[in-house]
Amino acid sequence: MTHIISAFPGLGKTTIFQLNKERTFDREFNESRSVKGMSLLDAQTFFDQCANIVKLQLNSNVYDYIFITDHRSIVLRLYQTSITHIYPNVFDEKIMEDYKKRIIQRNDLKWYERVIEPRLVDIQDYIEKLIQMGCDVRFTDIEHPYIEDVFSFEDFILLPKKKGRKENVSSKYIE
Repeated sequence: MTHIISAFPGLGKTTIFQLNKERTFDREFNESRSVKGMSLLDAQTFFDQCANIVKLQLNSNVYDYIFITDHRSIVLRLYQTSITHIYPNVFDEKIMEDYKKRIIQRNDLKWYERVIEPRLVDIQDYIEKLIQMGCDVRFTDIEHPYIEDVFSFEDFILLPKKKGRKENVSSKYIE
């Protein structure tokens, strides 16, 4: 049965996918750039269609794991309690400082400001609502900064740390 993992940018979705292309799918929508210049109605239609694509892939049961964005406009159109939601611990300032350093090193400050900062607006309230709904919400921290550190994959999934790598520096986000 396919499992959906919604994760914040920079936590390892693309890296795990690159190692497991036959068993995982990294469902990228580049939503920030995709809806640029769209009317509200067109943007809503775009997000409806993104959610429909995720549902279709989920129902096909071809992949063991589908990685999706944490973008609320897509996630809220799905059944949130059937998804594992992974975030850096936004309730801890030190963890968020470390996360910011890693992301800026991986991409750059402009990318962080354009993509990450808007996501941080009222994120604590959003995560608390997910928890209240009974969703599976997990947090990364300084010692456990990636998805594979807080989620147990099936043994057949090759993980970056199993390959002796700590981080995939070759995959830059383009969103």
